[in-house]
Amino acid sequence: MDGQIAAPEETLHDPNSWRGTMYPGLDFGREELSAVMRRTYDELIDFIVTPEFQAVHRELMELPENERPEFVQRVLLDPDELRSRGVIVPSGILVQMSAFGDRRPTLFAVKKLLPEKYHRAWENVNFTFNNSYDESAIPRDAETAWRAPLPVALQNELIAQKVDLEAVPSEFERVARANGRPQTPHHREN
Repeated sequence: MDGQIAAPEETLHDPNSWRGTMYPGLDFGREELSAVMRRTYDELIDFIVTPEFQAVHRELMELPENERPEFVQRVLLDPDELRSRGVIVPSGILVQMSAFGDRRPTLFAVKKLLPEKYHRAWENVNFTFNNSYDESAIPRDAETAWRAPLPVALQNELIAQKVDLEAVPSEFERVARANGRPQTPHHREN
């Protein structure tokens, strides 16, 4: 480009052109946010690869799929039960049940909030742990993938009853359709 400033449409196609650029209205750029996210992911990885956490995860995954939500509730969400198994959850890391609009059979997530400074752009990073599923069966179209998730307790009961999550519309979907309103991207945690 011989010293010329690139037009915005030219820089949109070059991911490196935005490296140090600040996000509009924010005092940080993509590179800074990416570095904070990487460090936070590393903290989560350091926790989930511990032999103690891996042993609990192995025990969970050896159960029949329909019994796993109850195990998560009884073991993974109980700090005393985790401690009795040698699992110490580091400060700031959350283990929680979670559900997504794309109906992946999510059992739980291990999550950590980013520092507050970054919340207007990105709030947290997490690893989700799911029952097995056919990746090609998970909808990727925006309307279906971003629908309102099922309530976590309902999703877990449906998994326990071996119900196909994709076959169950959420109450939010029915209400939105009845009122002629578009659905919004959503994620539910418990």
